[in-house]
Amino acid sequence: MAAVSSAPAKIILFGEHGVNRQQPALATAVDLRTYCHVSLRDDGCYTMRSGMLQEATTLDQAQAFQRKIDELRAAQALDSIREAARDFFAPARYVLAYLLSQLTVQANIGFDIEWRSTLPIGSGLGSGAAATTSMVQAICGALGQQISKEAIIQNAWQGDIIAHGGVASSLDSSTATYGGLIRYTVAKGAELLPFDAALAIVIGDTLVQHNTAALNTHVRRWLEEQPVRMHHFRDMGWLVAQATACLQKGDIESLGYLMNLHQLLQEKMGTSVAEAEKLIGAALGAGALGAKISGSGGGGIVIALVNPEEEDAVAEAINQAGGCAYVVTTGTDGVRIEDAENWQKVAHQR
Repeated sequence: MAAVSSAPAKIILFGEHGVNRQQPALATAVDLRTYCHVSLRDDGCYTMRSGMLQEATTLDQAQAFQRKIDELRAAQALDSIREAARDFFAPARYVLAYLLSQLTVQANIGFDIEWRSTLPIGSGLGSGAAATTSMVQAICGALGQQISKEAIIQNAWQGDIIAHGGVASSLDSSTATYGGLIRYTVAKGAELLPFDAALAIVIGDTLVQHNTAALNTHVRRWLEEQPVRMHHFRDMGWLVAQATACLQKGDIESLGYLMNLHQLLQEKMGTSVAEAEKLIGAALGAGALGAKISGSGGGGIVIALVNPEEEDAVAEAINQAGGCAYVVTTGTDGVRIEDAENWQKVAHQR
């Protein structure tokens, strides 16, 4: 048997880094998707492929890796976890072992797992969560087993913990699973908001590869240097509350101002880079209502909130400033089983 699943990219509208410090965040799914194809094999082996990258492993090897990471997590050895995250397939391998420990699978069953994606990897769009979320759903689909959305989130989140250096909320996996527009807190998890999530957003990829684990480490040490800096994260929480009210009222202009204020906080904590600020300036100069980094920073993406009639102008300005623009639809569907035809179609989009 085989199954194909897909999960969306995400953008964080407000709350980066604050979400790991008891503050809320707002995120939305966008219509860039990662597809995962899983087929069963009868030799108990596992293969993973993404583009030109591939690996073959066994369940024993995956479980040994899981035990190693669990020991590091118990010891809070965050730098060692960060080092493990340099291995491209490390998050997916850990999630595979974690998931199989919960499922009833015959001893001889293995999987061939392959991903295809329309979103750039390592840019702040939640590519890792989209990959593990789609994998969890596709594995269960290939096995003919049902899995709840809550269980998908729990499993996929384990991959983000590895990829982000031992510190990660389940915001990315929650958005990839539920889709739509969510308010997220570590204490309560994801709350799907009933507001219209159809914002006109232009994403600008800085084309600067970033490392979420390294950025998380930077912010953690920045805060340790001066604990009084915690107030900046509380300021983010206040912006989230104001932004939620704006979304409820449909006050897009005020939402843009709040995005600009949030960007100042990100610059303050050192997660912004010159390339991101150049794209933000270009977007604002072309008529965007507001613009900011989305994700951990250090490169990756910026997002610009625009009136629909300004989408093309803002996208062109971002491209002219050295970035790569994507005009996206927000509030799209979460993880879903796909027809086999869609697996073939995405091959022609890449």
